[in-house]
Amino acid sequence: MSSHYDEKKSFDDDVRSSPAAAADSEGVAEVYNPALKEAIVKSELSGFSRRSFMLYFIVMVGFLNAVSSGFDGSLMGGINAMPQYLHYFDYQSSGKATKVFTFKDPMSREIVSVLFSPDLRQKWYVIELPCTSRIFRESKQYGRRGGMFLGGLFILVGSVVSVTAQSREAFIGGRFVLGFGIAISTTAAPTWVTELAPPQWRGRLGAMYNSCFFIGSIPATGAMVGTQKLSTTWAWRLPLLLQIAPPIIVMSCVWFLPESPRWLISRGRTEEARQILIDYHSNDGQSNAVIELEMAEFLEQIAVKREDAFWDYRVLFRTRNRRWRMVCLALMCVNGQLAGNGLITYFLPVVFQNAGVTSTQTQLVYNFANSILSAFGAFSGAALTDKIGRRRRLFIGSFVLACLLAMVAALSSKYGKKGNLDVAGANASIAFIFIFGIVYAFTYTPLQALYCAEVMSQDMRAKGMAVHILISNIAGFINTFANSVGLQNLGWKYYFVFVAWDLIASVLWYFLGVETFGRTLEELDEIFDAPWPARASTQTVVVKLNANGTVNVLGEKEKPRG
Repeated sequence: MSSHYDEKKSFDDDVRSSPAAAADSEGVAEVYNPALKEAIVKSELSGFSRRSFMLYFIVMVGFLNAVSSGFDGSLMGGINAMPQYLHYFDYQSSGKATKVFTFKDPMSREIVSVLFSPDLRQKWYVIELPCTSRIFRESKQYGRRGGMFLGGLFILVGSVVSVTAQSREAFIGGRFVLGFGIAISTTAAPTWVTELAPPQWRGRLGAMYNSCFFIGSIPATGAMVGTQKLSTTWAWRLPLLLQIAPPIIVMSCVWFLPESPRWLISRGRTEEARQILIDYHSNDGQSNAVIELEMAEFLEQIAVKREDAFWDYRVLFRTRNRRWRMVCLALMCVNGQLAGNGLITYFLPVVFQNAGVTSTQTQLVYNFANSILSAFGAFSGAALTDKIGRRRRLFIGSFVLACLLAMVAALSSKYGKKGNLDVAGANASIAFIFIFGIVYAFTYTPLQALYCAEVMSQDMRAKGMAVHILISNIAGFINTFANSVGLQNLGWKYYFVFVAWDLIASVLWYFLGVETFGRTLEELDEIFDAPWPARASTQTVVVKLNANGTVNVLGEKEKPRG
């Protein structure tokens, strides 16, 4: 693996005191990886070539797994406000009845499945299905694509069972199966997208993946605005039925898509991996500097070896390097769940009640509007992922979220009381709820899957992403198990629990968060070997970009870039 450390010079001595460097500032840039920068300049991958558009279509199929997750994650917030649903199953919109339901449903079902998902994603044995038996007989291993197919199958079955449920037990069973599938597919898909993307586009494509959560959230919340007018149980069954579309598309397309090049190399299939890189990381179907750099780093870092047993997770903690990686993953999982978004996502109708909005129709309309605004925040954040990096966005964003949630609490305390007649005050509270959703989506949504995939090494990524889902759902118990009781008993005061955590998260991101922007996934191994990886990751190198596409290293500069 190429490293800039062999060419280090003192920044103060070589750059600031160099008349030539000072006089010719044009073409001077700060980068994290000079070798990658030079390869990118020489390769000039066009975003508008035929091969690039093919890559976009391919990863969009992977994005549909996030669409399924977004659809599922937004349903219960709206359905919990529907009298047709509450009366049919004899539930309340918050409190103990919903607490029991959510404890059994959206989180526990995924926790059960994630520990098995790495093995399901990597080893598929012959399964005789009419439409796929030939494919299954060709090989016993199906990589990342196998997880997306199996996850889609579970989502499809779970959706059908939920839609047709006539009892609590059947509904919970269907939701459990559906969540099992979502856990598997959302473990496999972001890994596949991250590993398939060219290094110069990894941030944007990886961030777009999780932002597609709102492509599922918007139709889910929008459909409920219309269906809640129905007097029958189709008011809540019809939105659930719409959830079958994404998995059907994924299952129909997945076996026609390329596999992860890194996964292929880890199985000794080097030429297949190279051909995929040539097909989708070049403009002309020929090898280029980026492809050669990728192949050299893949071959150096990825060893062909026997897989650990699916239950053996020691690979995640064997060295200090790996433990640091797991700290970064845990930060994203926990902080992303405890930022206060659970109050918005799962119990938005109750939050609106605290702000004085009691009409079911109005609550659902606001829920729909919140999804649209949050989508704007998420896709804006995804578009800027390769401009502003990861770490700075996370520690600044967490602090801003704390301030916004404190404002929501303060306004709700004054204008969210029963009998409030100050419409302007209640609307101000709702406005800050919307702003909070936008900032959360900008800060966390694009990075939740991307960052966790980035901080894992190749041999950790399968099980690491499974642990990502596991930790996220354990933290998510607070969002679905405790939040309902906390909102019922404490009202607006409960918001301050998350205000405090957002402040803690900001500090943790600043001191422990590792910047992954501007480096290949393989080069991050050097960062995590440093005595303090978070500090080492902020270190940049000053380079001169020459007209012939080469890069001269002028010196090293340590600069917190967040």
